[in-house]
Amino acid sequence: MANLILWRHAEAQELNDGELDIDRVLTKRGRKDAANMADWLFQHLPANTEMICSPAKRCQQTAKALQKLNKKPLRIADFLSIDTNVAALAQEVLNEHNDKTLLLIGHQPNLGQLIAHLQGMNEATCIVKKGAVWWLRQKIVDGAQQTYLFTVQHPDYL
Repeated sequence: MANLILWRHAEAQELNDGELDIDRVLTKRGRKDAANMADWLFQHLPANTEMICSPAKRCQQTAKALQKLNKKPLRIADFLSIDTNVAALAQEVLNEHNDKTLLLIGHQPNLGQLIAHLQGMNEATCIVKKGAVWWLRQKIVDGAQQTYLFTVQHPDYL
């Protein structure tokens, strides 16, 4: 892929007794932040973007803020679930078609670990804040694929 965009779900409600983590929903602020980031993404996303989302409700709510604007299908994928590991996530992402921009909506630490993995850094070095987007680009240099950071956007700055 030429573009890999990682969007961490916006702020979610705290886990209540008896509630499953996968069922947590966005807070009022989370819904606002998701809508603001969706507006920014809608203005900048390439036409060939594929949206892939964690099965967690908070991720799906975050993604649907953008889906309201761009009307593109949203694919729910278990490889973006809360309990995935970076090796499984990287394998899925690297197996995707190179002609598409992938927008992944998921969780920390998974997204941060994927960024670190793709950039050859220590897995603990990248923290994706709630509602933030990290946009990576890949290119071939001297026959080798390189991944670099294109931009980072946080909802507080929109």
